[in-house]
Amino acid sequence: MARNVAHRAAPCNGRLPEPWTGTTLGDMSEARTLASQLPRAPERLAAQDGTPRFGLYAGSPREAGFAALVGAPGPLERRLIEKKWQYAFLSTPEMMLALAVIDVGYLSSGICAVFDRGSRRLLVDENPVLPPICAQVAEEPADGMSARLFGPHIRARLQQVAGRVSIQATWAHADVDLLLDATRAPPPITAIAPVGPPGRFDFTHKTVLLPAEGEVRAGNVRFAVQGQFAGLDYTHGYLARETAWRWAFACGRVGAHLVGFNFSDGFLQGEGENVVWMDGEPHATGPVHFSFEPREPLGAWHLRSADGRVDLAFQPEGYRAQTVDLKLILSRYLQPFGTFSGRIDAVAIEALPGITEDHTARW
Repeated sequence: MARNVAHRAAPCNGRLPEPWTGTTLGDMSEARTLASQLPRAPERLAAQDGTPRFGLYAGSPREAGFAALVGAPGPLERRLIEKKWQYAFLSTPEMMLALAVIDVGYLSSGICAVFDRGSRRLLVDENPVLPPICAQVAEEPADGMSARLFGPHIRARLQQVAGRVSIQATWAHADVDLLLDATRAPPPITAIAPVGPPGRFDFTHKTVLLPAEGEVRAGNVRFAVQGQFAGLDYTHGYLARETAWRWAFACGRVGAHLVGFNFSDGFLQGEGENVVWMDGEPHATGPVHFSFEPREPLGAWHLRSADGRVDLAFQPEGYRAQTVDLKLILSRYLQPFGTFSGRIDAVAIEALPGITEDHTARW
């Protein structure tokens, strides 16, 4: 029997979540002992000598395109090694949404997953492989950024204009209609890092705690979105042929605090992209180690920073997984949906919704 769960959404008294305003929502003395506060992002991704400005930063470069870089690969090599994607994650008490547009150069792909937290099952799980013309992802995450995907039964678009991010998608049995407010979110982070052989590097831009409103529909099930937070992951890089990573991403309210984090392991070199947002400005955490059993997708994960200030357990509620093996091209992917509990420095974390990911690619 079809269910309508929109009436069960948690509207937070009908108001959007409180934005970050530069003031605290809790005892900031607990958060100030986190690792270093990040330097501001440079104006341009390319330094004067044409090399990437490697580092981990708060904020966004004004110019993040690759055109000014020296030693750029030729058209054929670029087609083979350049990867871009725009990913969005949203959680409500009733569901979790993962939606992405992926441009791999020589092919296109995307993700649309709607996970029902009540029944603990995926209502939609789509990850098609499409011709290269089907995906378009902007060269940089500036205002006006756009990502589009089209294909059989697929029309998806993410666009940012004047700080408002519109997500419109009709995808198999799912319809997504969301508006995210980046003007009310804390500063994003930018990570520019080597990723393997000389000349290969990655630029990534993460935003958390964007107030969201709208609706997600999966078949006849409707999920209202009002009073929740979303996160965005924009990535653009010249990546290595063999690439692997573990990733964890979450954001939401924990007691009196607004908390978000982005951790990865095994992917970026240098300073990486490991950051915590605690009531505002992002702070670096240093390396974070992931421990889990890949053969047990519903088993617990453990994340711990080198200095012990991040110590979290992740309990999956469900997961999506896919293996695409075309011999020359391989993608092995596990992404559980669930909640994080533990501690980030002196702040207790309990049931913070988020995702983890274990991904191996030959592309």
